[in-house]
Amino acid sequence: MDIDIQAYRRLIDIGSALSAENDTTALLERILREAKTMAGADAGRLYLRTKSDTLAFVIVLDDRLGTYQGGKSGDAVSSPELPLYLNDGAPNLNNMATRAIHEAATIRVDDVLGESNKFTGDVNSSDELSSHEARALLTVPLTSLSEEPMGVLQLLNAKTADDEPTGFSAAIQPFIESLASLATMALQNRKLLDQQEAMKRQLEEQVNARTEELRKALRKLSEAHVILKDLNTIDAVTRIKNRQYFDDIAVQEWRRAVRQKYPMNLMLLDIDKFKRVNDTYGHLAGDACLQSVAQCIDELFNRPSDVVARYGGEEFIVIMPYIQHDNAMAYAERVRAAISAQHLQVDGHSINVTISIGVASGMPDQAMDLRQLIARADTALYEAKRQGRDCVCGIDLSPQVQFKH
Repeated sequence: MDIDIQAYRRLIDIGSALSAENDTTALLERILREAKTMAGADAGRLYLRTKSDTLAFVIVLDDRLGTYQGGKSGDAVSSPELPLYLNDGAPNLNNMATRAIHEAATIRVDDVLGESNKFTGDVNSSDELSSHEARALLTVPLTSLSEEPMGVLQLLNAKTADDEPTGFSAAIQPFIESLASLATMALQNRKLLDQQEAMKRQLEEQVNARTEELRKALRKLSEAHVILKDLNTIDAVTRIKNRQYFDDIAVQEWRRAVRQKYPMNLMLLDIDKFKRVNDTYGHLAGDACLQSVAQCIDELFNRPSDVVARYGGEEFIVIMPYIQHDNAMAYAERVRAAISAQHLQVDGHSINVTISIGVASGMPDQAMDLRQLIARADTALYEAKRQGRDCVCGIDLSPQVQFKH
């Protein structure tokens, strides 16, 4: 009973050690060494199943011959793989290792020579496990919880008290099978972790490649700020922030302005008679015009706190915190003049457009919300259109509602 308790405790320790092993090759070596030690075996070897339905020989440990192949520091392994199926497709039952896989059961042979006529490739061959007197073999399949065969653990010769080779006791078999189960779970976990690391590396490579592409398209953004989530905040046509981004960031900026009590300015900018550009030169020219106007606006608002976005159609919107209304009007006039001076060359045509701008300014508080400020900017834009376009109109809400030009 004491031996059983010690063996079970040893199994628990082995399971913890296998789970902590972070290298597949070292894990395989640890599995084989623990199995040899627990069974008191002369030698042992491990096979792993390959994608081509063979058993590949990966590690052999032989105490009597001082042989160690495979693992992290052993000699290279050159043993041929064992096919799980014969040429006619039938299961290969001619080898103890392949038979253990197909029967999903442990094969314990106490008299190898007496059983040698049943199997080929286990004894009387040139491999390390048959290079000295073989008395017994214990062959245990490594089977996953989903009953998927993953490999085979094979041990040669238990030892007597006089260090002579002998058969394995029936009592040790369930412990080796339990160890094989622990080994299988550890191999599965290691395989999943390796796959996860490989996927992580692949994703990092894809992200890095995509970031390089975005840097060329989004000239103003540095590589440090370009991340995948930007794909959801950039307008596809103009390459500036889109309406969804504005809706999200505007609420945050408004709340910050309410807390810190600084003024907020909103500009609505609309390309004058844009439909005529599409009708005259085509929609590709219209897209080029939108891109040119958007980039010009974006370049003129370069403070970290400024937000430029496409609001919809040929409309753009700008958030300008901290400054007073007169300064916001001056900025708007600079934008208007810059757009008016542009001459866009598209398909041999020189296209010139103008914009109208409405500016609304105020001190955010509980009595005025963001929607009201946007509505006031829209009113100012309408007034600029009414006055003949290509001009700036503003509403300063600080002292009282009033138009400024």
